[in-house]
Amino acid sequence: MTKRIRLDIALPRPVPAHEYRHPVGTDIPALGALMWDAYKGTPDESDAGDGTATSTHEISLLFRGEHGLFQYEASFVAEHENSLVAAALVTLWEGTPLLAYLFTDPGHTGRGIARGLVEAVIHALGEQGHSQLSLAVTEANGRARRLYESIGFVPHE
Repeated sequence: MTKRIRLDIALPRPVPAHEYRHPVGTDIPALGALMWDAYKGTPDESDAGDGTATSTHEISLLFRGEHGLFQYEASFVAEHENSLVAAALVTLWEGTPLLAYLFTDPGHTGRGIARGLVEAVIHALGEQGHSQLSLAVTEANGRARRLYESIGFVPHE
């Protein structure tokens, strides 16, 4: 079993302007393919299922609220040349916003896109009056943990 830890960040926080957009239902197939490409071969691969079809199904469950009420206005996608290259998808889980998924196309990592998406989420949730954002990160996923900690997430108390 994959061990996860919960991280939190206090809101609101100022965020630079961005050009991300909110996801829509017609993005589900592209988000599923992107999720699989981003997660395969990582410590989080099992979260994406076993291929594009199961990843797409997982994204459709998220949009339908199976993992808490999906927060369209606090979720964002990044595009490059009219293709999705990254996403930050948020639900409301037991009254607390949860960054359910963050993924970036492997060809676009290291460019600050994931950081920008998380910062956009933080700003949107703060504007909505939320005081905290939580996430669960796989303990073995050092790259993701470093990103979250550099943004200001701390272990849940």
